[in-house]
Amino acid sequence: MSAIEILGLEKTYSVGLWRKKPRRALFPLNLKVEEGEIFGFLGPNGAGKTTTLKMLMGLVYPTGGSARILGMELDDPRMKAQIGFLPEQPYFYDYLTAGELLNYYGQLSGVPANERSQRINEVLQLVGLPDVLQVQLRKFSKGMLQRAGIAQAILHNPRIVFF
Repeated sequence: MSAIEILGLEKTYSVGLWRKKPRRALFPLNLKVEEGEIFGFLGPNGAGKTTTLKMLMGLVYPTGGSARILGMELDDPRMKAQIGFLPEQPYFYDYLTAGELLNYYGQLSGVPANERSQRINEVLQLVGLPDVLQVQLRKFSKGMLQRAGIAQAILHNPRIVFF
């Protein structure tokens, strides 16, 4: 089974005055990524990279084609539980500590309460922030915030992570 399978996925927006003019954001895309692969999505501005990720996440709906993640349709809640996601420009409440932020995301993503603190410590270690559990995010550098974002994306042990 492929981790990601995209068949003719495309997106067209209606733009302009009274939304009469079609603007193609993604030409039909065919792509297959196998489980265990690390895949980089490169291309110039306007190539459709972000649009594709937004469609895979269910944030934008395709106008054509189809996609499956881990053999499941994009609207399947079971599939969503298998994905970790770090948006391009995440926003975190800066008055929270790293521990509070990750505890909140752990609750949202279904990490059991009795495993949450251990898992938070593990992901902070993985991203190179082992000693920041009680530090407010407003005291983090940009790089530290990016690492905290990665930590929240991998906190619930997803099978697929989008950065």
